[in-house]
Amino acid sequence: MATPLTAIYLRARSAGDGPGDTLFADAATLEAALDLACAVAERAWPALTVDRAALVEALAARTAPGAIGDDAAVELALALACARGEPAALAAFDRAYLADVPAGLAHMKLDRAVIDDLLQEVRTKLLVAEAGAAPRILAYAGQGKLRGLCQVMAARAALGRLRAGKRHVPDDGVAALAAAGDDPELTFLKAHYRDAFKAAFTAAAGELDARDRNLLRLHHLGGVTLDQLAAMYTVHRATAVRWLADVRKRLLAGTRARLRATLSVSAEELDSIMELIGSRLDASVGRLLASVAAPG
Repeated sequence: MATPLTAIYLRARSAGDGPGDTLFADAATLEAALDLACAVAERAWPALTVDRAALVEALAARTAPGAIGDDAAVELALALACARGEPAALAAFDRAYLADVPAGLAHMKLDRAVIDDLLQEVRTKLLVAEAGAAPRILAYAGQGKLRGLCQVMAARAALGRLRAGKRHVPDDGVAALAAAGDDPELTFLKAHYRDAFKAAFTAAAGELDARDRNLLRLHHLGGVTLDQLAAMYTVHRATAVRWLADVRKRLLAGTRARLRATLSVSAEELDSIMELIGSRLDASVGRLLASVAAPG
């Protein structure tokens, strides 16, 4: 006969659509794993009430029996307590996941009042339930990436404020591709292909997924370093480098394809245009992206 936590876990999995799995060989092994996960969460949050039944149900929706991990249990236990509105949980969320956000935004040189507003925006998005829905923290917790998510959300909100503050500046970034004093080829590019390039770039950027546009905005517009990006997305620095290189390559390829479709130029001439654009893209991509609709 199944022991209590195992019964809760298996009942929740049979009623839901959790990840596929091969169950433990016996209920005692699964019970021990669930008991350990609950104990880890209780040690991590000694001031909170860890509802073991609710935690086990949440684990059942997110993890296969052979992959029940400490990080998932710790995040989910806090998320569940936050969703219940426990003051101690809300304070623990601030300490564990928001305390390092200001340091991650330091390079943007924002006023402390602005940073406080950004932190409150993150709290609201994650912890305040919309009508008929659970708080969003429950959807994100359990993957071991909640800390990075808070950094990304705050950085995105900060970029939105920076963009809003600069809307009166009539510089869409294309001019940066050919500034005063550039060689004649770049001057020609600016004069003849400005509108076509902007349209092609905007269309190509619009087809990138939300993560890819976030990476470009954070790095080029927000000044977030590669090390900071890696920390935000909880990946190795080399992975962040590879992501950015891949996004840049696809952005240029998409821009090239659209220019080829709209301009009456030879392939060789288009190659020259793209070579000139590519050499200056890093300096202007942030401002160009500022005119592209932000991902939701």
